[in-house]
Amino acid sequence: MVFLRRVPKAARCRARATRPFAKLMTVSAPTLFGAMLLASPARAEGWTYEGSLGLATGLEGSSAETDSFHWQRGRFRLLAGLDLRSDENEEQGVGVRAFAEIEKRGSLGAELRYSQWISRGFGAYGGLTGTIAPETLIGGTVGCTAVIPLGKRLGLFIEPGLSALPFGSDLAGESVLIWGLLTVGISVRL
Repeated sequence: MVFLRRVPKAARCRARATRPFAKLMTVSAPTLFGAMLLASPARAEGWTYEGSLGLATGLEGSSAETDSFHWQRGRFRLLAGLDLRSDENEEQGVGVRAFAEIEKRGSLGAELRYSQWISRGFGAYGGLTGTIAPETLIGGTVGCTAVIPLGKRLGLFIEPGLSALPFGSDLAGESVLIWGLLTVGISVRL
């Protein structure tokens, strides 16, 4: 700006008047517009998906109609699930599971969970679970997941879990139904 001090004020005003705003926009606006169209899209936050199919069985226990707590083998079930994790923070995620109990009498259920992954192959979860047909059971669940990689996208998962179901129409009296389940299946990163 030192050289502008030597130029008279009237000359500076004439220099500005020769570059009107319209002439400036005929170059700047098309350049900006072209740069925006030609630029590759920025990778914004997205989701990673992981699907799972598995088989589960275990123990279920209750103190229904007795004063003591007793266990029996839990019903065999098939389950399918989907886990969603942010691609910027893969340590945390949410998951949805649907299951069908196919032994004795059939029932359908679902699970909604929050998971925290310590590594790609090991994590813990907590959430809500329950059956929705033909009778209802609702409660909480906790457990952990271990994934043994079988390739870049495929893995074998082993998932022990514990669920306590204190609400629903399938409970006898004021008892709480406890599920101790072991699930084994295949997980695929989609």
